[in-house]
Order: sequence, then structure tokens, then C-alpha cells
Amino acid sequence: MSRAQNGCRGGGRGTKEPLLIDAVIGKVVKRNRRNLSAAWIDYKKASDSVPHTWLERVLELYKVDCTVRDFLGQCMGQWSTILCHPAERITAAENHIRIRRGIFQGDCLSPIWFCLSLNPLSTLLEGLVRGFQLRKGGTKGTHLFCMDDLKLFASSRFHLMALLNITCNFSNSIRMELGTDKCAVLYVERGRVANSEGIDLSMPINIKTLSEAETYRYLGMSQNIGIDEADMKQSVSDVFYARLTKVLISLLSGVNKTHAYSGWIMPVLMYTFGILR
Repeated sequence: MSRAQNGCRGGGRGTKEPLLIDAVIGKVVKRNRRNLSAAWIDYKKASDSVPHTWLERVLELYKVDCTVRDFLGQCMGQWSTILCHPAERITAAENHIRIRRGIFQGDCLSPIWFCLSLNPLSTLLEGLVRGFQLRKGGTKGTHLFCMDDLKLFASSRFHLMALLNITCNFSNSIRMELGTDKCAVLYVERGRVANSEGIDLSMPINIKTLSEAETYRYLGMSQNIGIDEADMKQSVSDVFYARLTKVLISLLSGVNKTHAYSGWIMPVLMYTFGILR
């Protein structure tokens, strides 16, 4: 699995790593007055739309044992559903509707399999070597993945267009559609958000450009160049106190209130540890 994929990578910390890396890039850009072109890419109903033909093909590409491939292929071949009136009972095989796209989300294999299906995109993006470089002589980072949430980084608009072209071509090839209404582009020049007026946005897809006053919600955090800390602290505080109030005024016993505090209230704050100051 690519190091850019934090969703199901062994030893990874889920959304923590991409948020921390993204925060560091934002601070470097603002402090050193650097140029940055970034794009947030969202797939439309990603888990429900990935084709079974591509899921099977990606197992071949990564040399998964043929016995495992045959077993998973036979399992997917049996996925079907029935549409019928509540008063009727239809059992005939010809009335079953075959399911040819989509994968489960709640078991242990499907998320890894899904991430593997997007792994070739990481290979293509990394091979372009047109990302953002934190320091001279350092590695260029082109993108961050967390399951299907993708963020692209480039040092110029031209390089970002190249990354977007690869992403669009790959997505079209595997027949997965981008949710353009949830995608966004950000241009930063000398540490400040550039005005999109008069900018040639001849991109392969129609994506809105963020202004200085707008934010994008990425992995639960509102951000522009970096994370909007004031907004996020207020949002987290509101949720934390709302949940705390619900538990304290409830008729739960003291023990169950303690369990609710540990399992439902504290995770709201714990998600921000290390990310918000």
C-alpha cells in the first residue's frame, strides 16, 4: 500500500497523519510566503460505485493468490437483490437483479480491498514528481489519501493541472465518477490566497476555486491554507458541551454516565489532540 494512503495502511494513524502533514504544509506556506496549488477531490458514492471488474483486476495486478481471487470472484458473482411488492414473494432466479458495482464497508477485508483499488492512482501521481517540496532537496509530496478522500499538492497551477489530469483519466478508466460539487481548488501566491478572478481555470473538470474567506471541510476539519483553528475550537466546544449536557441530565446511573463520557463525549476532543493547539 502506498505511503500516501492512510486509510488501511499498516502502522498508520488514520486521519491523524494527513491532517498533521497538511497542517505543516500550511504553516510553511504562510511563514515562508511560498506558492501552493492544492485540490480536494471527492468520489461520488465511492464504496457503492467501484466496479467489480476493476476489483477483480486489481487483485491480479498485485499478484494476489489465484485461489483467493477465485473465491472473491465467486462471492461477488452471487450478490443480487429483488424488487417486489410486500404482498408478493418472488424466488425465481431470473427476477434477481445482479449487483455489479460497490463493495461492503463494515467488514475487515472490503476497506483494504477498496484502498488497493485506488492504489494505482497513487503510483501514477508519485511518478509525476510534480508535488510540493517542504525544503530544498527534500521529497516532493504530490497527494494524501484517506480511503477515498484525496488532496493534491503542487508548487504551481500548471503542475496541479497535470495531477488533476492524471486523477480524471484514472477515474474515467475505472468508471468511477468524481463528486465535483464536493471538490475544490486553492491557489496560494506568496503565502496568501490568490483571487480567482481573471485566472484561467481550464481544468479537466469543473471545480470551484476557494476564496480567502471560504473554507473546505477535510477529514472533519475546516481549512483554507491551513486549519481554521478558531472555527474548529468553537465547533468542537459546542459539540462537547452539548453531549456532556445530554449525559448529565439523563437518568443513567453514575457508572453508565462514566462509560458514556469515555466512549461518546471524550472522543470529540481526542480527535483534535495534536492537530489543534
